Amino acid sequence: MMEMHKDKLSNFADILFRLGLGAVFFVNGISKLQNIEDVQFWMEDFGIPGILIYPSIIIEILAPIFLIFRFLDTLSIISLMIFCAITALIFHTNFSNPIELTAFLKNISIMSGLYFLLILSRNG
Repeated sequence: MMEMHKDKLSNFADILFRLGLGAVFFVNGISKLQNIEDVQFWMEDFGIPGILIYPSIIIEILAPIFLIFRFLDTLSIISLMIFCAITALIFHTNFSNPIELTAFLKNISIMSGLYFLLILSRNG
């Protein structure tokens, strides 16, 4: 009986974590889609070609959907981890600015959460 309760709680937590992590990326992907030109100019200010907005949007919209529905789990998790690392290292390294430091640490934290989800998905 206790084991069944533990399994239900574990499944609920898995769904909750997947929804939470997925929502962060999905909402940002939709925002980028709605503001493509502004985001392209912002990217170009960092020396990143604006055309890369398109693969970025695709990753931020599709990977979380895959993550939530457990489709291509490993691929979606690893692509989001790489996305977080690249985003942190390119766009959020002005550590003298507290907002940028926080954005950097949030990307690293999300990447860490994705790592644990990857480990759990491989063991479950």
